[in-house]
Amino acid sequence: MILQKFEEAAKEKKSNIGIGLGDSEYHNNKILKASLNFLETRNSSVFIFGKKSSVNKVREQMQISNIELQLKFIECQEPEKSIFEYLLNKSINSIVRGSISSTKFLKNLKIYLNSREINRLALLETYNNYQFFYGPVGIDECNNLEKKIKFLELAVRELNEINIIPKISVLSGGRISDTGRDAKVDKTIQDANKIVELMKRKFVNITVTHDEILIEKAIENKSNLIIAPDGISGNLIYRTLVHLGGGKAYGAIYMGLKHTIIDTSRVGDFSEIHGALLLALALSK
Repeated sequence: MILQKFEEAAKEKKSNIGIGLGDSEYHNNKILKASLNFLETRNSSVFIFGKKSSVNKVREQMQISNIELQLKFIECQEPEKSIFEYLLNKSINSIVRGSISSTKFLKNLKIYLNSREINRLALLETYNNYQFFYGPVGIDECNNLEKKIKFLELAVRELNEINIIPKISVLSGGRISDTGRDAKVDKTIQDANKIVELMKRKFVNITVTHDEILIEKAIENKSNLIIAPDGISGNLIYRTLVHLGGGKAYGAIYMGLKHTIIDTSRVGDFSEIHGALLLALALSK
C-alpha cells in the first residue's frame, strides 16, 4: 500500500500544516473532523484558515479535548492569500488546499511561489483497494508532449524519494489498431509511443508501457504511475473513479516546488482530507 510509505515517512515528523476553509459548512465540518482525527496520533499542529463566519461555524462543532491545543484557527478575509503568507514567513511548513476555490488557490500559488507551471500528482485508490499515482488532474495540465515528459520526470523523482520503484503506464485515446480513424486520436497514440521511447532511454531500469486506452490493463499490470492523454480526460477519469466508481483520493502533490503543497477537491471526503494531511506531514521540509 503506497499510503503506508507515507505513514512510515511521517512517523517521526513534527510539522505545522495549514488547510483552508471554503463557503460550505458541510465540507468545512469534514475538514475539522479529519484534522481532529489526524491529530489524535500526531505530534503536529493544524492551522485552519477561513473567513470569520466560516471559522465561527466550525468552532461551534468543537468539543473540549487535549487535541484542541494542536488546532489553530486563523480568521482572515482572504484565506487563499493568508495561507501562503504564513507559509513564506515559516509559521506553517506545508499547505493542504482544503475547500479553497481552485482558481483562487492556483492564482496565489503562482504569485507567492513564483511558479509558472502546475504539475499535480494524485494518489488514488480503486474500489478494490489498489493504490496508484496518477495525473494529470488539472484540465490545463500536460497539454503537450514536452509537458507530459516533464510531468513524468518529476513524478519519478517523487516516487524515488519515498522508495517506490516506478512502473509507468502511458495512456492514449485509442488502441493502436484504431490508428487512422481520427487525427486527434492518432496524435495521442503517437505521443504515447514517443513518451515510452524517451522515458526508457532516460530511465533504463524503469518499466514503461503504452497501455493505449485500456486503463484497466494498467491496473491489472500493477502500474503505480499512470498518465492520462491530457488534463481534461485525466480530470474526468479522476472524477469518475472517486465520485462515481467507489474509489478514493488521498490528495495530490504539487511537484517541482520548494515548498510542500497538497491539493484536494473542495468537495473531497474525509479520507481525501485525512490522506492529504498525511502527505503534507510526510513531505514537509
